[in-house]
Amino acid sequence: MLTNLSAWFSNIWFDTAMVGGWFKNLANALPFAHAVNAARDAISGNYSDIMPELISVCGYAVVLLVLAVVVFSVMMKRNK
Repeated sequence: MLTNLSAWFSNIWFDTAMVGGWFKNLANALPFAHAVNAARDAISGNYSDIMPELISVCGYAVVLLVLAVVVFSVMMKRNK
């Protein structure tokens, strides 16, 4: 199920700009579309367009890493 959701919101099967509205906003709020856009830019040779997309993906990675550390610490303290 997660694979299908990430594919729908990642600009792989269709351009989310064609759908528009809340679907496009949600797709741009998730990291999947940014990762696909960065890969497309790298393949097409648009190297200057890669960094803004990668910054968004790296931002998600940092936020999720911090969240994982906090949740892990809380769970470890709770299980003592």
